[in-house]
Amino acid sequence: MKSDRLPRILLIGFVCALALYIGAFSLINNRRSSKGPWRVVFVTDSAGKPGVQVEQKKLKISERILFPDQHLPETNLANAFVFDDPTRTNVPFGEVIFQDLTFLPGTVTLNLFGHEVELLPRTLIIDKQEHAWEAGKVRTVTGVGKSQPKAK
Repeated sequence: MKSDRLPRILLIGFVCALALYIGAFSLINNRRSSKGPWRVVFVTDSAGKPGVQVEQKKLKISERILFPDQHLPETNLANAFVFDDPTRTNVPFGEVIFQDLTFLPGTVTLNLFGHEVELLPRTLIIDKQEHAWEAGKVRTVTGVGKSQPKAK
């Protein structure tokens, strides 16, 4: 008699474990992507002066970072880049040093003209100095940066 109940008990245990796994996976995956990714618009003005517009809608972050000492040959550029896929690192200018997109928006670190710009949900870090996010703020980064891009 006991051996007749064993398959039923194993089946019930398997169904319960499967339901718990599916529920936990759905909850974690929803929490992982609920805030959405960083959106960075790489821009240049008519004189080729570059800048980036950083946006994160759920956290109400929208700031602009300008590099007036730099010059790019391409003018009037406006190229949006969404940091939602860790395999994509081909930004219009500069380079992606690090990105952790496990829980969006995550952490993104860029090397822009030798300046290290790090996007975190709680703060913006430029050249190792923290700056509180301020909606609509325009920041100007001047001088020579310390980080040099990797040789390709």
